[in-house]
Amino acid sequence: MRPLSARVLTVWSPPRETIYHALLVDPSRCWTVAQVAEVAPGVSVEAVRSTLHLLLGDAVMEIVPRQRLLTLRLAPDGADVLGRTIADWEPGHTIGDMSGAKAGQR
Repeated sequence: MRPLSARVLTVWSPPRETIYHALLVDPSRCWTVAQVAEVAPGVSVEAVRSTLHLLLGDAVMEIVPRQRLLTLRLAPDGADVLGRTIADWEPGHTIGDMSGAKAGQR
């Protein structure tokens, strides 16, 4: 598995965890920012947009061509990359609770 080059994508946060899990529910699905925001309760549209653009820049997601709105899908190895990233997070994290975060990641 290739590592993520944008370090921020590897650091646990409640919004990032929610977004990653939403994307992994159906790895072949095509997404707009609004659709991800809709299935990621409590995550701002700005956080979704920023995260998706970073994932696109790291080639974890790819643009779906011939769509009026920016539409993305996981790249062929995208689900593996996100799954490994989630697995690398320290055990004990729960959505909305940063008490288990490593020092310097809060």
